[in-house]
Amino acid sequence: MILKTTQKVSPRRAAAAGFFGGAIEFYDFFIYGTASAVVLNVLFFSGLSPAIGTLAAFATLAVGYVVRPLGAIVFGHIGDRYGRRTALMGTLMTMGAATVLIGVLPTTAILGDWAAVLLVLLRLIQGLGLGGEMGNAATLTMESSPRKRRGFYSSFTYAGGFVGMVLATGAFALVSMLPEEAFMSWGWRMPFLASGVLLVITYLVRRHIPEPPVAERARAEGNTERFPVLQVARQHKKDVLLATIIAAAPNTVYYIVSVFGITYAVTTYGVAQTTMLILVSISSAVLAISVPLWGGLSDRVDRRKLIVIGLIAEAMFTFVYFMLMGTADPVMILLGMLLVLVFGHGIVNGIQAALFTELFPVEVRSTAVSLGQQLGGALSGFGPLIASAIIVANPDGWYLVALYAGGLCLLAAVAAIFTVTKWGHQGLQDDEVAEPSTPLTTRLEGNDMATTR
Repeated sequence: MILKTTQKVSPRRAAAAGFFGGAIEFYDFFIYGTASAVVLNVLFFSGLSPAIGTLAAFATLAVGYVVRPLGAIVFGHIGDRYGRRTALMGTLMTMGAATVLIGVLPTTAILGDWAAVLLVLLRLIQGLGLGGEMGNAATLTMESSPRKRRGFYSSFTYAGGFVGMVLATGAFALVSMLPEEAFMSWGWRMPFLASGVLLVITYLVRRHIPEPPVAERARAEGNTERFPVLQVARQHKKDVLLATIIAAAPNTVYYIVSVFGITYAVTTYGVAQTTMLILVSISSAVLAISVPLWGGLSDRVDRRKLIVIGLIAEAMFTFVYFMLMGTADPVMILLGMLLVLVFGHGIVNGIQAALFTELFPVEVRSTAVSLGQQLGGALSGFGPLIASAIIVANPDGWYLVALYAGGLCLLAAVAAIFTVTKWGHQGLQDDEVAEPSTPLTTRLEGNDMATTR
């Protein structure tokens, strides 16, 4: 029997789908993170003291991270069984709907305690959508890329995520310039509602992206798992654990810098809230530009060695960032952000997508990569909450926050040393992607397709 597919392999189109999808998904997810630092503690947890209200707002932020592993299982299953593209369309719609609904959610002043309950529910739905996004996007891009350019093309998924963060913090920087009454009544809602426009744009970009031929071929040959997560638990738990540790540390640092850092700089050093939002936007924009550069370098330098260097640098620069924050000088704070994000976090995130996807075989790749990323994401989601708790107990304890984040980075560096690429060779061959306009023809021997295992 001969199975033909007319879909074209284009690493650029796959990278664009990952980039725009990452941008909208992380815009949606991080406008909540930014809002939790500046407005949700007042509107939805108004019966609490300012410090405890902020702690409660960060707790709902963490809830979205806890559910992300479930999203990884659900959408990873869809990606492995029914297609990476199908899973990515599902994550896009799930996240977009939840974000727009947050934008029209009545506050505690209108609904009472039910407002906080609904806020947490929508946050859970956000986390479910994001849980399957990055793993499927990274997998689709890697499987659509030439072997020698996987690091470069795969990194655009993460670069898009940081662009989304720039859009999120930039949107709040703009609306925070409104008079306080306008901002607290309706201005804070605008970034959430704007997600609807971004959702439509991203849908149009993503809907025509073809399925990677290597994944399509695996399903056509029956080389799939009925329950991919069970296969991952049986045969790939060590690599998932390593990926979890490697993902958790840098994400924790980023959330402490970009979410907790805003509140800490404002309340402790008197830096203007708008100033901090602008600084986070600038540093995240430079970070987004740096990620593909580091990803491209990883195609020429051993990925493990480079990511270890990045994790050690991120640990060191976290201390530098907090020391420079103590000057209350925006220029010095920006310098600290650039050091920790571009020359630490950027290295790690430029490499993660390719490193993780090459750890696992094609039939369970979406599930395994998503699980590793999102278990790490669930742990890192507690970063702002833990940092806030440290400061509540010890107002001058910034060094303890830096020690917590930096220690995680050093642990991740050890984990990275133990990673060994076993399955990268199962991706596309160079000659399969050298000519994107050439259709892939897959020949199956025998009378019938093999049954699913």
